[in-house]
Amino acid sequence: MIEKFDRMHGLPDGFFDITTANIRSLFPKPTLMQLDGRGGDFLFISILLHGNEYTGLKVMQKILADHADDLPRSILLFIGNVQAAEANRRFLPGQVDYNRCWPGTDLVPSPTSQMMQRVVEIALGLPLFAAIDIHNNTGKNPHYACITDPSLENQNLAARFNRVGMVFNHYGVSTMAFNGTCPAATLECGLPGDPRGIEHACRFIEDMLTLDELPHGKPTRHALHLVESHLTLNIPEHISYAFDPAADVDLRFESDFEDRNFTLFDPHQVFGYTRVERPLSITDTDGHDVTDEILRVEKGRIYLNNTMMPAMITRDELVIQQDCLCHLLQDYLPYHEVDL
Repeated sequence: MIEKFDRMHGLPDGFFDITTANIRSLFPKPTLMQLDGRGGDFLFISILLHGNEYTGLKVMQKILADHADDLPRSILLFIGNVQAAEANRRFLPGQVDYNRCWPGTDLVPSPTSQMMQRVVEIALGLPLFAAIDIHNNTGKNPHYACITDPSLENQNLAARFNRVGMVFNHYGVSTMAFNGTCPAATLECGLPGDPRGIEHACRFIEDMLTLDELPHGKPTRHALHLVESHLTLNIPEHISYAFDPAADVDLRFESDFEDRNFTLFDPHQVFGYTRVERPLSITDTDGHDVTDEILRVEKGRIYLNNTMMPAMITRDELVIQQDCLCHLLQDYLPYHEVDL
C-alpha cells in the first residue's frame, strides 16, 4: 500500500498566501507539482520533509512570485509532510520521518517509503538538471550544503551554496535517491524562517534556474571545504541532561554549547560534564556503537579522544529524542589527499 499524494500541473490559486498553519487548506496531502518553464530540463525541489522546517516554503513562494510569468527552468516541486507542518512538528507520532524513507533507506518498507519511491520514479522520468532538498537546523549553524556522494558534480553543486560542505551518509535521505542521475544536495539554511537563510536559498535557486551547466573541474579548497559527518551523538533515554553546568542532572553542557557548532574540540577541551559512567551514545554510519573509541570521562568531565567538530547541535528536547543531539565532523580526507 502506498501513502496517497496529489499531483498538480501548474501553481494553484492561493499558493502565495498560505503558511504552514493553514497549508492543508491548499495541500491536504503531500503534493508533487509540475511547473513548466522555458528550459528543457527540470529542477527537482523538495520542501517540508520535516514539517517544522518551513524556510523551503518561504523560498518557493518568493521564487515563484518573482517568476510568475516567465520561469527560466521547469520545476518539479514536492511538498512533503503537510500534516506535521500544520502542527509545526518535525513529524507526528506514528509517522515515518519523511527524510529517512527515500529509496536506499534501511527502514522497513512502509506506505510512506512507497510514496517516495513513486515520487522518484516520476522525477527520473524527466530530464533533471539537479535535485535540491531545502531544510533548516534546530540549532545555530552556518548555512551549508550536504551531499551523500562526493562526486565532482555534487561538490560543484555544494560550492555554489557555500564554502562549507558536508559529506553525510544517512540512508533514506532524499538527496541519496538522485545520486548517479543528477547533481543532488541538501541545503541547510539555519533556523526556520531566518530571513538570511531564506535570502541565501533564494539566491541559490535563482542560480540553479539560470545556470547552463555546473563546472566540471574539482573545486579548490578556497571554493569548498568538505567535512564529513560519520558520527551521530545521542543522549540515552534514561540520562537526564541540561544546558547548564550547575544543574543537578546526569549530563551537563555549557549554556552556550549550541554556539560551538562548526568549531573544533581538541582532546584537551571539556566537551561536557557528567556524574555517570556512560552519559552519551555515539554511532557510526553503519549504526555501530563507537562511544568508547570516541570519548572518555575523567573526574566527571567528558573529552573527545580526537579533534572533532560538532554540527547540528540542538537544545530542542523533541528533536534530541527523535533524531540526535548533534553530529561529529572531521575533514573529508579523500578530498584533502588531492593536491589543490
